[in-house]
Amino acid sequence: MLGFIFAGLFFKACESNPASSTDSEHAPAIGFQLFLGDDILVEYFQREYTFDPDGNFPEFVHQGEALLLTSENVSNNLLSDIRIRWIDSNRVIFDLAEYGEESGGTAGGPGDYYLRFDYLLPDGSRENQPVDEQPLEFVYDRNQSTWTFDIELVQSGASEVRINLFHIDHDDLRPLPMPVIVEI
Repeated sequence: MLGFIFAGLFFKACESNPASSTDSEHAPAIGFQLFLGDDILVEYFQREYTFDPDGNFPEFVHQGEALLLTSENVSNNLLSDIRIRWIDSNRVIFDLAEYGEESGGTAGGPGDYYLRFDYLLPDGSRENQPVDEQPLEFVYDRNQSTWTFDIELVQSGASEVRINLFHIDHDDLRPLPMPVIVEI
């Protein structure tokens, strides 16, 4: 019984979202959708990843359990213009600007939010992956307002990447890590 309690605490510690608080300091980001063009490449909702939920990108899915990036499905080792959209508990996309001071909230302006990427070892240890072993890099410009980034393939290998919604000095959403496989 004690083992179940510790396991529950471990899984709870891997993901955090203060949106359940009743104040307006945090955006209600429960998940996100990654768009490639007008189609969803990956969705994160209720602590689960769905890769290619609409069946438009089967070449990007590894056994239904990881995002697969290869030199065949990525041009010049760069997957460009991936848009992230935040979703709330009803799976509705929302705009972060509506949670800023201009709408009566205390969360700050839209420039106070940005993405932060954690590259973790794929062994479940949740330790940071050494920079020279990372098979990919998320390229993101904090100063843009489009919530768009690129993924650069660096070398073959596996990683787990956590896409955090960072707000001023803390995470508003720190999801479970997403498994990614790179084949160059």
